[in-house]
Parts: sequence; structure tokens; C-alpha cells
Amino acid sequence: MKITKILLSTFMALFAMIVVPLFHVHAEETVSLENEIVLEDGITAKILVDNREIKSVETKDDKNIYVATYYKKTDEMKYETYDLERNLIIEELMTDDLQSAASLQTQANNGTLIRSKSLGDSYGYWVYSYNGDYIWLTTLRPTVSKNPVEKSTNASALNSYKLSVDRFMASKDQAVVKVGTGILSTITLLYLVPEPVWTKVVAGLLTIVSSAIAYAEGKAMYDAYLDSGYFYGRITF
Repeated sequence: MKITKILLSTFMALFAMIVVPLFHVHAEETVSLENEIVLEDGITAKILVDNREIKSVETKDDKNIYVATYYKKTDEMKYETYDLERNLIIEELMTDDLQSAASLQTQANNGTLIRSKSLGDSYGYWVYSYNGDYIWLTTLRPTVSKNPVEKSTNASALNSYKLSVDRFMASKDQAVVKVGTGILSTITLLYLVPEPVWTKVVAGLLTIVSSAIAYAEGKAMYDAYLDSGYFYGRITF
């Protein structure tokens, strides 16, 4: 009986010596994997901080390092852009206050709205019928708008712009289904800038949505918005 007890004790001691260290190694690997996200396009993001107050994510491309910090209680987001040697280039604070686009011209106000799709007054299109003409308001971002009359020379660009907005809004609607409307304005602010960069955008997205949503709906919104910028530039009067 004593021999049996001694053997059992020895076995338990050896078990603890082997299994416990393996458990700690596994736990450390799990934490590391949770803090690093690799998207399907190869972009690697690191979760730097995630607590009740903030969530901070870092992404990197071949030009810059981006750190996005989302303040959960105020719905504000701060971006820090660094060069590859981690010298700070710029710090930006973004809020969920979307500005209004330029006002419609008088002729459009007097016309009949026949079609529109927009993100508030900050991005989208409005088509008016006025005296036999179609008058468009195309808004790429706050204060960046064009108000042309549709002609044979600009109809293709106008309709291509419309399709890109439709795609952006469809992907946005899918994201809303998954995450709700509470952070919608914060999400859309990530795109409505002069030169959106996917590596930067995805850092902000990952502070407020899952990696799956960021890559699916988020990337689709990004691609659609780039198309909007391209076709907006081709719209003539």
C-alpha cells in the first residue's frame, strides 16, 4: 500500500511538472494570437489596448504605421500616423459629427426629387427633375460637391458614380445589421477623407468591429468609396 501511494505521488508530481508548463505556453500563445489579427489581404493588425475605456489597434504598411484609439464612452477616435522608424507624423482626433455638404442650388431646390441615396448630407447623390432636365447633386464628402445638369457627355460618369454609392450603402447596411447603428457615423467618418488608405481605415474599423466585418463589409465600403472618388473626378458640367 505504501509503495502504491509513493508511486501515485511520484506520478502526480511528474504530471504537474509536464502539464502545467505546457498549459502556460499554450496560454501565452493564445494571448499573442488574440492580440494579433491577420486579414485575408495580408495586413497584420495588433491590438495594443482593450479595456472599458479605450481600444487601440496598430496596423502597418510599407510606408507608415497607424495607431487608432477608440474612446468607448465618447465615441471619439484618435489616429496617430508614424513613419516606419516610429517618428510621429500627425495626430488626428475624429468625432461622430458629420458636417453638411454644400447647399443645393436654387434650380435643384425648385425641382422635383426623383432619386437619391446618401449618408446624411455628407456623401451620396440626389437627382432632381427640373424643366425637362435632370439635375444632380453629387457629394463625395462634406463641402466637396458638384451640381451638374445631366448631358450625354457626363451621363456615364454620373451613373457610374451612382452605382459606386449604391454599393457603398449596401455594404454599410450589411454592417449595420451586424453591429447596429450606434457607431455608424464613427465608421463612416473613416472613409470620408481626401485620400483614404486601407491600412489606416482598417485600424479604425478594428477598434469597433470584428475582423470578419472589417474585411468583408469594411473592405467593400472602402473599394466602393475609391470608385466614387474616381467617377466623381470624371463628372463634367
